[in-house]
Amino acid sequence: MTEQSDLTDKRNDPQAQDIVRAIERFVQIFEERAGNHAADVILDNRKLYGGYIDQEPERFIEDNLIAPIASALNLNIRFRPKGFDGLEGRIPDFTALDLEIENFGEVKTPGGIKEARTESVEYLDMATERPIVGIATDGFTWILYSAGEDEDPIYTSHERIYEIIRKIRMEQSHERADMRSRPPLREEAYNLVSEFSKSAIENRFDP
Repeated sequence: MTEQSDLTDKRNDPQAQDIVRAIERFVQIFEERAGNHAADVILDNRKLYGGYIDQEPERFIEDNLIAPIASALNLNIRFRPKGFDGLEGRIPDFTALDLEIENFGEVKTPGGIKEARTESVEYLDMATERPIVGIATDGFTWILYSAGEDEDPIYTSHERIYEIIRKIRMEQSHERADMRSRPPLREEAYNLVSEFSKSAIENRFDP
């Protein structure tokens, strides 16, 4: 495959396209619900407060960003799953039901990726099932950990979609802003697809 055809494939990838569309909807909903506070969070790295959106902040991010992006990645997620061996009753934030590999994820609000990462690693260390996958995300950054048979969890991948979110927020908030070309945004989104899609995760454990 030539470099040019590889670039074209990334820019036309349907999952990357769905991610960009999900981000467009998220930014629009966030702006409608939070007004100027959306700009504070997206552009100025401020903390997300539930009072501005009339909803618990983590749940807002789960409903409007994590779930749609997971769907674009062909991951059918369930929030607050139970029944993981070794977690001593602790409940992760989500699991992907259609992954054949044991997995769970931790969600924090934007800027809280360190806390999500810490909790994800703690859960992976406690869990007894192998192989296993853990995802830590604050919506803007996604981190993947994995462990094969008889292995300890290791850092596997790190992708950041913040720039896509920021660019779309700038575009939607300025009447005179030019509509950004979508192919470059889809190319950026493809980085997430290549590491976090259902097929990408399962391929890591193919013999």
